[in-house]
Amino acid sequence: MNERYMQIAMQLARRGLGDVEPNPAVGVVIVKSGKIIGKGWHKKFGGPHAEINALADCKKQGANPKGATMFVTLEPCCHFGKTGPCTDALIAAKLKRVVVATIDPSKHANGKGIRELRKVGVKVDVGLCQKEARLLNAPFMKFAKTGKPWVTLKWAQSADGFLARADKKRWITGSKSRNHLLM
Repeated sequence: MNERYMQIAMQLARRGLGDVEPNPAVGVVIVKSGKIIGKGWHKKFGGPHAEINALADCKKQGANPKGATMFVTLEPCCHFGKTGPCTDALIAAKLKRVVVATIDPSKHANGKGIRELRKVGVKVDVGLCQKEARLLNAPFMKFAKTGKPWVTLKWAQSADGFLARADKKRWITGSKSRNHLLM
């Protein structure tokens, strides 16, 4: 059942792709007594994060998130930027449990949001659908970990338009470049 809720959160997160960059795409589902009472995703760069949108959805639905479980595709933020810390809003909402797919590897996060929630007694579980959540935000994850951009396509070409000789005995690039992994 938990995986089903996280999959719904992943679907919601995908709605933000193309609109939230350089931020990650994040989705949230809030569940209470076996029912989804709130949903949200990060819709636009600079706008409210997924957690805030999900809490607003609870209010719109007339549901109280106190004691509920939140499924979120990325660790909630705990810093001030264009928006306030999501952890403060989650604590104020008195959630009982937060299930996080993956930790935010950014320097300003990297487990701090999880620690903030645990410090006030919120049960936090990490790792449900982790691989999928990391793949969803692969460009963000790579930049946060390495400081290097995600490269979609790169090639070497000779002045006369060739990538390599037809017999592949002479390459333009070295073996390291040809075998390079993206992450």
